[in-house]
Amino acid sequence: MIDFINYIVNVDMPQLIEMAQNIGPILGILLPIIEAFFPFLPLVLFVTLNITAYGAVLGYIYSWIGNCLGSLLLFLLLKKIGGKRLERRLNNSKYKKAFKKIKERDFSVLFTLYCFPFAPSFLLSGTSALTNMNTKEFLIIMLPSKLIMLVSLALIGSNLSSVIENPIRTIIIILVIVGMNFVIKKVIESSNLLK
Repeated sequence: MIDFINYIVNVDMPQLIEMAQNIGPILGILLPIIEAFFPFLPLVLFVTLNITAYGAVLGYIYSWIGNCLGSLLLFLLLKKIGGKRLERRLNNSKYKKAFKKIKERDFSVLFTLYCFPFAPSFLLSGTSALTNMNTKEFLIIMLPSKLIMLVSLALIGSNLSSVIENPIRTIIIILVIVGMNFVIKKVIESSNLLK
């Protein structure tokens, strides 16, 4: 596994795209799953790779499936084995306020944090597991928020130079992300899925 991660991190992008096209969607889904367990790996690179190798729609879908599966597997693993050491680290980190809110079942905080493209997904999944959140609640929060997060990563990753050079486009992307966040959050709250 470590050799595979080293290979992925050190290989150049054209080789990675060719490998992804040859292997098929398995690699497009597997890379985001691995990133959920190894947060130092660049998710934005994997999303960009998927969009380049499989096209915008399929690349986005593979990234979303892999990222959601990875977060779910991590959540279930930590829920099963517990994580007192992780809990101590969270209580002593800069995320302790968010951890406390999530422990108090303030799900809107978790939803909002998952929407941010560069939020520490590993810590969010771990925190959710440590709060004894049930799997249904976790999925209801995580699945749509990952949609928002990956849309923003796809927009940033596929056209980074245009995001920097065109501030109007950047503002529109931010407004779309905030709007999607608001709409999905309201749908979840109004449907009473978390009660």
